[in-house]
Amino acid sequence: MATATFAKMPSGPPKEDTNGPLLAGEHTLPASWWTSEKIFDLEKRAIFYKSWMYTTHASRFQKAGDYYSYTVAGINFFIIKSKVDGKLKAFHNVCRHRAYPVVRKEKGSSTILGCKYHGWSYNSDGKLNKAPHFDNVEGFVKEENSLFPIKTHTTEQGLVFVNFNSDESENFISFDKWFEGLNVELNEFDFNDYEYHMSYELDGQFNWKTLMDGYQECYHCPTAHPGLSTAFKMETYKVVPKSRYCRHYAEIVREEVEIEEDNKDPDEESSWFGFGKKKAAPVEKKVEKKVNPGGEFNGLWIYLFPSNGVNCYSPAWYSIRVLPLSATHTILQYDIYTKKGLDEESKKEFVDFLQLVELEDFNLCQLTQKNLNEGIYSSGYLHPQKERGVLYYQGVVRDMVKAHFEKETKAGRQLNPAFVGRNSKNQSIQELEAICDSVECGSGSDKSLDW
Repeated sequence: MATATFAKMPSGPPKEDTNGPLLAGEHTLPASWWTSEKIFDLEKRAIFYKSWMYTTHASRFQKAGDYYSYTVAGINFFIIKSKVDGKLKAFHNVCRHRAYPVVRKEKGSSTILGCKYHGWSYNSDGKLNKAPHFDNVEGFVKEENSLFPIKTHTTEQGLVFVNFNSDESENFISFDKWFEGLNVELNEFDFNDYEYHMSYELDGQFNWKTLMDGYQECYHCPTAHPGLSTAFKMETYKVVPKSRYCRHYAEIVREEVEIEEDNKDPDEESSWFGFGKKKAAPVEKKVEKKVNPGGEFNGLWIYLFPSNGVNCYSPAWYSIRVLPLSATHTILQYDIYTKKGLDEESKKEFVDFLQLVELEDFNLCQLTQKNLNEGIYSSGYLHPQKERGVLYYQGVVRDMVKAHFEKETKAGRQLNPAFVGRNSKNQSIQELEAICDSVECGSGSDKSLDW
């Protein structure tokens, strides 16, 4: 593999012609798409089971057998470093015998993974290693009982993506075509100069799109994120749609920020309405130069459709994984990687800066979703420039959902791109699956289209 050449620093916001008239705006998707469980189930099949999803960074896998387990849109899987070729490979966390989870911890390290139900075991390439008492069973083929693989792609910069789509006939889109041009953008930042620091998560009572709506614009930043203005020039903030991802730009505040420190003793000051305390003599204020918490250069911020983001600053970079559990329940997971050699005080300062901004967004989502749940609001008018990122991602959501719904309507049943049963070589099983399809019961899901 060729060695990536990194830019000295991420590029600044592109110049735009702001003299001409603005394009007409558009409305948001209807509010029902933020509350309906049936729409959410359709989104899983239409979007989450077809998209390339960012998961983790390769640097977290130090040796063969290191693994991490995940759940995305109801699918349980794990990524493991192969002992055979050293590559990262993903598998459904489903034993081929009776569907018990093979991996039961969030992380671990083992080149042999054993199922604790009946003792079946697999190697780090997902190959069946042992099936107790099956050696002399007629018709049992060991090679046909390996773990179900999941398509995996690791970028030059070490970002690991997975794709659950198992239907090769459904015009499967490769990573490079799905995120065309992304690799060039990522090369503006040297990920190799950073190391894993910490993770945390937030449990949100809102739809996954509620978070994406805020993530995809900074129209709300002057109002909701006053602290950001000390780090970046909000008037330069731009969101530029690309190929199923968006690049966010903003110029960093390069001059040092002056912070006034008032050393007056509060006990010497007057209390409410000026009564009860004697005023102290005026104390000279100390002016201090404060380091920009955003770092030393413009950030590299990228939204990855449908629900992930990678945000890079000079002191650290972090990823956000927005994981929907239901129409109104979403888990937010953050992984933070700090610059190698960075002192602990600087690490803490960055984490505090990040968590404050993310908590402000979290609170916006909680309150917005409460109103969406009431059934009063239908849709809102979006600004063609300030909310261009929202328009773009909602448009992709709309198009993918409509296209998949049309296919399901034509087929007369639900179509699950992640379903691996269609690859069964057992003709009897295929016949029974066909019977189930004909009565619209599906494989483990309600096949009705009456929503």
